[in-house]
Formats: sequence, structure tokens, C-alpha cells
Amino acid sequence: MFDVTCPFCYRRTNRLRPCFECSGMSAAGYSQCPKKPDPDRQRETGNDEPMYPVFAPPWSLLPSPRRAHCPFCSGLTGQHVCAKCHTPLPAKFGGSFSPVIAMVGARSTGKTVYLTVVANHLRTVVRDRFGATVWLYGDDAFRALEANVEAIFDQGSLPALTEQRDGRSEPLVFEWRRRRRIFHRYQSSYLSFLDTAGESLGTRTGVQELKFLAGVDSFIVVLDPFTLPGARDRLTLPKGAPTAESNAYEVLAQVTEVIRKAEGTPRQGRSKKPIAVAFAKIDALRGVLGEDHPIFGAEADGPWVDDAAGRAVHESVREMLREWGASNIDDHMEHNYSNYRYFAVSSLGRPPDYEHYAVAEGGVRPLRVADPVVWLLSVYKLVPRRRGGG
Repeated sequence: MFDVTCPFCYRRTNRLRPCFECSGMSAAGYSQCPKKPDPDRQRETGNDEPMYPVFAPPWSLLPSPRRAHCPFCSGLTGQHVCAKCHTPLPAKFGGSFSPVIAMVGARSTGKTVYLTVVANHLRTVVRDRFGATVWLYGDDAFRALEANVEAIFDQGSLPALTEQRDGRSEPLVFEWRRRRRIFHRYQSSYLSFLDTAGESLGTRTGVQELKFLAGVDSFIVVLDPFTLPGARDRLTLPKGAPTAESNAYEVLAQVTEVIRKAEGTPRQGRSKKPIAVAFAKIDALRGVLGEDHPIFGAEADGPWVDDAAGRAVHESVREMLREWGASNIDDHMEHNYSNYRYFAVSSLGRPPDYEHYAVAEGGVRPLRVADPVVWLLSVYKLVPRRRGGG
């Protein structure tokens, strides 16, 4: 009841009993506490940023106080940290449900580019669409995202592959704050987006590195349409276009194995975790599917999720899978998940110059990149959903 998932280490922790980090401001007559890397934070997240000492809250049957005195320098602090990984927590964390969303996909599916573009969309287009305020938490995460945004949007270059530890990198944690329709009160939720290492998909040993996904609430599985059986016969791929090292079905099967073990799904049952299956690089299919295809239709811009339009794209992707000899993907989803949806996205809008890692002339023109995230937000009732047509 009181447990929440830490958006940084993905371990369950008591939201009412967080630990504290010293403020660095000692009381009169005491020496200031020094900063140094925290071993728990290093172990759980790989972050070795120096920080002030962490200490447990005073013993009590009641929730941790808003502030506490450091036992080393007697200074007063109000900085809460996760009791498991000691990462500093946002001031309003724990007041409402905050979904943890993992993005998984094999190497060369374009996850890093997609996460960069969708994160930028979240701070601009999606924010304005739903009348929310969106803020990226953490200086390191902000600098990393800004560097990728500058490279892709301003310099027109694709970022290099990132080095990741134990199948993951530092997550992007956004505060999503919006006024609720009921009582018109403001509510803050924290969205944690994790880009898992593609190298971990493709082998059974690598998948074991993804055991930390047990604490994830939902998934965006990014798949490469170039690996579908019928793709090569229909598509004229740009020169140098990479193809994911694991085919789409193998990626799904491995992710499902992790999820079923983590949540103890009955052998004859289906997982209830929301799963958004996003086929990337969909711009390469324009010549095959045609401009009138629902995938390339006008994107929603109203302050709600249009369920009918989303289902139209879902059914179009399902039909494509069966026509292109990938019915095993659709069968797998139907047999293993009770709440899933297909999406077709393009981070750049047009095929890039793969040989030179450059964005196509004219810049970035994203296509439906926010749809998977917005759908998940509607599942958690963080944005309204409109059912039916119109």
C-alpha cells in the first residue's frame, strides 16, 4: 500500500519512510560534512557523483518528517533520498502514482534517437496539447538530453551508440504536473523513461541483465520493421541502413520471458502490464503503404487521446504484420498480454544519411513519436481518453 517504485533504481521502497541527505550546512559549532561518492548509489545506479552523507529517518511508527537533523553535523535538511539507491528524490515524489516506463529493443532499432525526440516532444508539443507543465529532473540527465537534442535538431547528426551498465543507462525522469478535472487540484506524477541496452537482447545471458525490469510498470518495445520477413522484398532501403541484430519476434519473446518471471504470470494467464509495441523507421514504408494509409494520417492534437484513431493504427499495423509473414508477432501478443497496442513511429520523418550519421536535408519531422507515451498516460488516467469516433 505504501510501497512505490523508485524512478532511478526501480526497486520498491516505502514512500512514507525515505532517507535523508545532509544539506551541507552544518549547525553552529559543527564541521561541515564532506561530499563523496555513495556506495549504495554506485551499486544500484552506477552514479558516482559525490554527495553529502545519507542517513535514515528518526525511528518512528509515523512517516518520515519533512526535515531532519544530520547526525554528523546537526544541520537541518529536507532532501529526501531513496532508501535503496540513495538518489535524491523530487520534493513532490510519492504524492501520487508515478509510472516507470522502460524502453526496450535490439541494437540498431533507433531507441536513443527515438527517446531523444519523444523526450523533446514531451517538453514542448505534448505539454502544450494537454496543458501540463513538464520538467526534467536532474542536472546530469538534463545535460545528456540537451546534448542529444542539439546534435539531432541543430547539428543534424545522429548520436553515437551509448555505453550502458548492466543493460541500462541513467533514466530520464520527468515531472508531469497537470490540473485534474475533479476538484481542479494540481497533481504531480513522475515519468521515468529507461533506455535499455540493445546488446542485452539477442542472447539468454544478456536478457538476465534485464532482471531489474521487474519493477517496471509498463513497456515501450521498439521494433525494427526491416526485420519482418516480407520487408526486404517490398522495401528499397537507403544505402548503409542498419538492421536490428535480433528480429522483432525474438525481441518480444525475450521481453515476455522477463515480464512473466518478474510478475509471476500464471502459465495459462496473460500479463496485465500495458505494452506499447512501436515499429520505428516507419517513414521507409511510405512508398509501399501509400500516403492515404492510416499510419500517415493527420496526428491528433486535441487535449485527449482519440481511442478510435489509435485503434485504427493498431489494426493497420496488425494487418501489415499478417500480410508480411509476421503473424507470429500478433499471436504472441494476443496470447501473452491483455493490454497492448501497436504503433508506427518515425523519429526523423525521413530516412537519414546512414553512411554519414546525418539527418536528411530539411531537418527533423517526427511522425507519431508521442503516441505510445500518450497512450500509456491515458492508461494511467494522467490524460483523458475519448472513446468512439469523431
